[in-house]
Amino acid sequence: MKNHQSITALFLLPLLLWLIIMGEGQSQTQDWKDQIELDDDTSDDETIMERRWQIGYEQYRILCEKFTEKKKEETSPVSTRIAGGELSDAGMFPYQVGLVLQLSNGDLIQCGGSLVTLQYVLTAAHCLTDAIAARIYLGALQLAERGAAAEEFLVPHKEFRIYPGYLGFGAYNDLALIRLPRPATASARVQIIALAGEFMQQKFLELQPVTVSGWGSLGDSAVERTRLLHYLDTEVLDQERCMCSFLPGLVSTRRHLCTDGRGGRGACGGDSGGPLVYQWQNVSHLIGITSFGSVGGCELGAPTVYTRITAYLPWIRQQTGMTN
Repeated sequence: MKNHQSITALFLLPLLLWLIIMGEGQSQTQDWKDQIELDDDTSDDETIMERRWQIGYEQYRILCEKFTEKKKEETSPVSTRIAGGELSDAGMFPYQVGLVLQLSNGDLIQCGGSLVTLQYVLTAAHCLTDAIAARIYLGALQLAERGAAAEEFLVPHKEFRIYPGYLGFGAYNDLALIRLPRPATASARVQIIALAGEFMQQKFLELQPVTVSGWGSLGDSAVERTRLLHYLDTEVLDQERCMCSFLPGLVSTRRHLCTDGRGGRGACGGDSGGPLVYQWQNVSHLIGITSFGSVGGCELGAPTVYTRITAYLPWIRQQTGMTN
């Protein structure tokens, strides 16, 4: 499931985010090991920052050594794609939203989203940063085809609600809401999805089966994106393995979760903003928003990284008026 000129950010944002890891990387390393105290005679701010960075990088190196031997095998080229996924049936993912966004330069890109209330769509912030309008498709199996969606909306930029902590690039705080002009009509093809519960933290979800869906490209060599909704059943990846697949500081335990990309299976360009879903007690729960992957491409075997819903529940509820 993947798009080319569409959201290159899904694979290029990790490089941009490297520019801001100094602050975040410091706190990230404390997730791995206890904080190491600096010498009492260290007082210069720049020296302290440099020492902390060195300590953090050394912790990262030690942590990730255990994955080094397997790395070559896990990132070898393969032919399977989400590619590796399956075609969806009509009504299979009634919460899935298709977005076609008009950029300020006139270009069109596509993203995915999730219907979290009948009037709000949750997506990735990087999908909206340069968009002036969005055409929203609900209940569609085939994207952007006349009459294929149960409902369509044209939404101007003023109805975009980008998370205030998003910097305009990178993958931290990569979420946004779109307010529809009127509430959608619930039907067999259009339904809201429950948000992840507070208890759905990393250890609870690790290695659990999950589903990602979207209209993105079917592989790195695909010339065009797919017009039909695809999905992939995969699993939540061990967080340490995910962290070690990227530059230090790019993946945050609190803000991100990952799915296993081995076998070349995962999201790609055009799938940005789409849902990562976990079934709990026969109810679909939105646990992640598709955010970024490896700069090496969709089929490299690297993890796909998602914005973790549980880190942003208060903001989502406040913006949408949810009471639970």
